[in-house]
Amino acid sequence: MPSDRKAKFVFSIALTLLFLTGIGASLTIMRLYLTEGWVRHTYAVEISIGDLESALATAGRTRISYVESGTAESLRSFQDALDGVNAAIGQIRNLVGDSAAEQSLRDRLEANARRRVSASVEAVELKKQNGLDAANQARVTRTVASAAIETAEIAQQMRQYEDALLAQRSHLSTRLFEVAVGILAGSFTLSILMLWVHYRSLNGELRDRMAAENELRQLTVQLMKVRDEEGRKFARELHDGLGQSLVAAKLTADSLESDDADNPKVKDLCAILRDCVSQTRTISYLLHPPMLDEIGFGPAAAWFIEGYSKRTGIDISVHIAPEAEHLPRHLELTLFRILQEALTNIHRHSKSTWAEVAVSVAAGEVMLRVKDYGNGLSPEVLEKFTLNGTHAGVGLSGMKERVRELHGEFKIVSDSKGTQIAVKMPLKSEGQLSPTAAD
Repeated sequence: MPSDRKAKFVFSIALTLLFLTGIGASLTIMRLYLTEGWVRHTYAVEISIGDLESALATAGRTRISYVESGTAESLRSFQDALDGVNAAIGQIRNLVGDSAAEQSLRDRLEANARRRVSASVEAVELKKQNGLDAANQARVTRTVASAAIETAEIAQQMRQYEDALLAQRSHLSTRLFEVAVGILAGSFTLSILMLWVHYRSLNGELRDRMAAENELRQLTVQLMKVRDEEGRKFARELHDGLGQSLVAAKLTADSLESDDADNPKVKDLCAILRDCVSQTRTISYLLHPPMLDEIGFGPAAAWFIEGYSKRTGIDISVHIAPEAEHLPRHLELTLFRILQEALTNIHRHSKSTWAEVAVSVAAGEVMLRVKDYGNGLSPEVLEKFTLNGTHAGVGLSGMKERVRELHGEFKIVSDSKGTQIAVKMPLKSEGQLSPTAAD
């Protein structure tokens, strides 16, 4: 499987596992919420049972109070207690109904409570009619007492049932929680593993790409070195071969002109040969100026700038520090090629009529600055070149690679007011420079 497809596949698996992790977390939270709801429900049922028992006890006390006093106030208290009993029965009816067994207990509790209330109501009615004798009162008391005992038994059974139901649900919820946590932990672990594999895959692909880019840069630098060396050889052959032959031909023509000064053809021949000698010398110097090897960078750069200014008509302000006249050979060639390319770009693209060239040496570094006042690079092109060294032409890329090879700094600033190229390189011999590392 190709590396890019493999990376996408691993990343997709990681996202799927993270999605499953989210589902597991959601299920866990839901089960916790349901468990909390079951606990609240159990407590609510037990509280409602307690409320019913309390309301029944209150009804019994207020019945006795009314039977003994017969006051209207005690009768109202009895009626309020009956309302409390009905409210508690209604609350239990709303809460209980999960199973047939619990419904049966609820129905028994409700029937018992109503039988107990009915006895109290009967006693109150007999009191109102003055028909509550000792025998009736004893009968009512036995009925209420029997119902109270049965009420306590049924209430206890309902509480035990609710507790058992809560324990069962809690156990199930705990198991589900453990399973959800296991799924959550497993999915999260696998997600981290897949993301790590994805990272390793991307990192490996990035290293391969950086290695390929570094090899390409090394090849580019090597090609430039080969081109420079071939240019030096070609310039030497051109200067020593064709150039010397043209000089000899010119000397012969000059001799003929001195013997036959009035011959126009000889004059034309002399003029053509002078032009050929001049062009050959210019081409030879552009390929590789001999003065660069003979007298150093400073004079060679000054000679080149002077000739460039005459050929193009561009006025150039030049400042070359005396310390820059003689530099290590690899630096001189690099600086000269950068100067050539920068001035060529000004003539071809900038359309500036004025430029500045400055070379200085300080703190073990040589600095070259070339500035024009013409058409600058567009912001988009400048941004892309700054980021990855592309979209700005072969010339600028070549300059950047030459500077990178010598562990220097290359900066370009451009706007509608012009462009400035600044180069800074260490003053070390070529043997002292370590190989360029991959960026």
